[in-house]
Amino acid sequence: MKVNGVLNSLRTTLQGLSTQVRRMNVISENIANAERAPDKNGKVYQRKVLEFSGTRTSRARSFGDHMTLQMRRTNSGHILDSNMPDRLSDMRNGQRDPYKIVEQKGELLVYNTNHPQADENGYVRMPNVNMIEEMIDMISTSRTYEANVTVMDAAKQIAKRTMDI
Repeated sequence: MKVNGVLNSLRTTLQGLSTQVRRMNVISENIANAERAPDKNGKVYQRKVLEFSGTRTSRARSFGDHMTLQMRRTNSGHILDSNMPDRLSDMRNGQRDPYKIVEQKGELLVYNTNHPQADENGYVRMPNVNMIEEMIDMISTSRTYEANVTVMDAAKQIAKRTMDI
């Protein structure tokens, strides 16, 4: 009896959970440093995001691209085959991580004449972290994590019922 399909779905879901945990760590780091003033060298904290560094195209997607459902051949990295090694074991064995943390360049000028690092015009250079955007990303990440947990629970139930047959 072959149960690779259920085990592959568990493995894929585990990878999704791992990615969402990493994304949440990046978001929490951004929130923690949102009000941080420049360091001694004048370097301002840069907002960080977790990006997929795999084989996606670099072309920006238009609104029409987002609204069109295409049923063409999928990226081979999206769905695991039973003969294909998973990304988590690849990462453990020292192979390339499909995700990377990227700093978004930029800074905000905040008017605060009482701040010790204010310039002659009263502006302080602050990180380019928008708390509303970070909270939206956090909610999205949390819901994606919950969806992956739901899929994992369903796959476990399917495996359990298969064993009862």
